[in-house]
Amino acid sequence: MSRSPQIHPRCTRRALLSHPATVLLVLSSVVVIGCGALDCPEPLIAVEGTCHNADPVTREEPEPGVEPCDGVDNDGDNEVDEDWPELGEPCGERAGVGECVEGEYVCADDGTGVVCEGAVGPSDEVCDGKDNDCDGTKDNGPEETCDGEDNDCDGLVDEGVLSLKQEVFSNHATVTAVDGGFVVTRAIGSRLRVETYDTGGNPTGHHDDINSPDPTSKFLQSDGSGGRVLIALGKNSFHVVEADISSNLLPIIVSAQALHAGWNQAESWGIYFPPYHPRVLASPPRFLGHRSIQTFALNSFAGDDLSGLAQEPTAVMDVPAFQVFDVAGLYVMWQQGDNLRAALLLNDGGLSLDIDVARGHAPGISIGRGGPGVVYLQDGGIRLSELGGVTLQCTVGGFCNEAIDTPGSQEAPTGPTALAFDEASDTWFVMAGTQLAVVGRGEDGAIVKQAEVLDAIDNAPNRVDVAVSGGTAAIVQAAAGGESALTFLGCF
Repeated sequence: MSRSPQIHPRCTRRALLSHPATVLLVLSSVVVIGCGALDCPEPLIAVEGTCHNADPVTREEPEPGVEPCDGVDNDGDNEVDEDWPELGEPCGERAGVGECVEGEYVCADDGTGVVCEGAVGPSDEVCDGKDNDCDGTKDNGPEETCDGEDNDCDGLVDEGVLSLKQEVFSNHATVTAVDGGFVVTRAIGSRLRVETYDTGGNPTGHHDDINSPDPTSKFLQSDGSGGRVLIALGKNSFHVVEADISSNLLPIIVSAQALHAGWNQAESWGIYFPPYHPRVLASPPRFLGHRSIQTFALNSFAGDDLSGLAQEPTAVMDVPAFQVFDVAGLYVMWQQGDNLRAALLLNDGGLSLDIDVARGHAPGISIGRGGPGVVYLQDGGIRLSELGGVTLQCTVGGFCNEAIDTPGSQEAPTGPTALAFDEASDTWFVMAGTQLAVVGRGEDGAIVKQAEVLDAIDNAPNRVDVAVSGGTAAIVQAAAGGESALTFLGCF
């Protein structure tokens, strides 16, 4: 049985209104007018018998009487999008200020409203020379926080926000820096303990002890290079103890060596007494200081062997008798009358680049950026200079006899002095007696980022050590009776 052709209902209604004789004509024209099965080419689609463009955007039906925002006069009143007067108007928060950019209101994709297109709003301020938060001022960041970053964009890192940790020992102590932390050596009765701390100022729990080679010693002093730490101690005679520090801060005492008898002295001379006591250096390895009241001397030795310390010391005739001095690397600095002098000290006892550095007393020296930094006391205040490594004169653009004020201190600073440099933050940690200054670099010279008075021990210190590791400073102050304070200053 044959089936009648399927006619679109709309076409059927139209056909019934006509004369029956015209039905055949209507049916024959279905394909032409679209009232039948219509095959539309892509991307057109068939809707009620007619091919239309496909519309991928689903639009919500507008509320009655509301003109959709679509660029079309939908209600036939010869006005387009009249319900959206914001169209084409500028938009954006703080537009035109700093990094903020003005945008323009355009129709939303669904036609139900307008959106701001092309606007760039304010963002958190970062230190990039731009006004990110669009308040009219470049690089005025938030408050400084202790994180090793310049949060407030003033060119200084962690100024005024470093924290203190302190502990006090009843006997002598000394500190030096190693990768990832610090090595603290201290006397515990007749024993010598080498222990480690991390850069957060926390004890690692690792230590090694030996019977002290000189239980009556009046001082300890240490220096580190890589994983090697050398410790000097003594009174009438002197010893050097060597410790190896592993990558996980595990210390192992590996050897001890007595110094040549040429270093032996009577206690009444006072040479052992800080700040006149000898020093040991790990790089290059040396032991040097006043062999007697009259003679300054040194022992150089191979990097992996302490036996050179047992050799007769080499006299250094150009350093005057019984003067306060300090050393760092190849450099030696000493007090000579009212002046301070510095030089390169050669292994044969000769001096090179021997020059006056400044007027003052109580010198301290440490290696900084491009050469040694020196701290000293002058006219009742602390001074800091940065010297060129090959000239020992003030470096261009560096500190030169800079006055270091320590707000909050109640008295003029006294010696001894010491300092250490943190290259990552371009910061000097400067000690003078009980006064600590954290010194940064400003456009007009030295800036004291933070100042502290360290008075945890009852007596005035006669020896001060300063070391820096991982942005944290470690300070040891030791008094004549042996009491010592260990202070950490950093982000804790």
